[in-house]
Amino acid sequence: MKRKSTYFSAGLVVTFLFTLSSIAQGSYLDVTDTGFTRLPISARAMGMGGAFVAVADDYSACYYNPAGLVHLQQRQLGTMYTDLYGLGLLSHSFLSFAEPDMGMGSGALSWSHLSANLEPETWSYDLWAYSYANYLFNREDFFISNSWGINLKYLRQTTPHEDASGYSFDVSYLGKSEKLSWGICIQDVFSRIDWQTGHTDTLPLNIMLGIAFNLNQVALIALDLDVSPTDILRGMRLGGEWELTRNIFFRAGLSQKLQKDENLNFSTGIGLGTDFLSALNFVFNYAFTTSTEFAGTHYLSFSFIF
Repeated sequence: MKRKSTYFSAGLVVTFLFTLSSIAQGSYLDVTDTGFTRLPISARAMGMGGAFVAVADDYSACYYNPAGLVHLQQRQLGTMYTDLYGLGLLSHSFLSFAEPDMGMGSGALSWSHLSANLEPETWSYDLWAYSYANYLFNREDFFISNSWGINLKYLRQTTPHEDASGYSFDVSYLGKSEKLSWGICIQDVFSRIDWQTGHTDTLPLNIMLGIAFNLNQVALIALDLDVSPTDILRGMRLGGEWELTRNIFFRAGLSQKLQKDENLNFSTGIGLGTDFLSALNFVFNYAFTTSTEFAGTHYLSFSFIF
């Protein structure tokens, strides 16, 4: 089997492109751009175009910016599901449990699963992660909250051709003031992927930079940039969130993968929350993102706050 240099999904690229060649010969698929480890895991964030690094205030912070876990006020159990491009070939699921700071920092456990049904073959990708966050300084310092976070990740691929497993490490920072927040998440600072053949790979370094501004108590806008040592500026994401009324949110955004695709992808989403006896909050989030080469993708997220 041809050696893969861009991690688990590189083998999936070849098979998936071959399967879809009648639809788009040689098309660029953003699901395989940076590998399975970079697939988004939140319908809320996707409704904002994926601009979430400087927001990162719910369970999905464990992906976008683990330093944001310190801002959880209650425990959260979060899920997400999507059928990528609506083709029935690639399904992505996510499950996470996150705890607020109880005096020793905040933490989260998560599992991300990508299943590829490319009959007669099936491919499976799994990522398990432990996320931890704590304050960098005291909460009151300069009226700014500064926090840091890490991800410890174990990865596994199962395919008819070759299996692999490995690990990677992320580190992040988040600063928040009353109106402005800013953050950075450095993904795959170091990593190692071991293949059955004895070949070893590493994951490409990716740096996500984000800034967010609270327009008022019910609206915010956010901007993210992806940079890397090879492509410098790899992509951008811009989005906003508005609370229309209590527990009802509207979101919109756009994104572009620079160096790869000149077309903008648009997204929109909604969020609905319900309080039960002020102790349990059930939240539903939905997002839809466009694609210039395939059908759009629907994202569904459910979370429980307790």
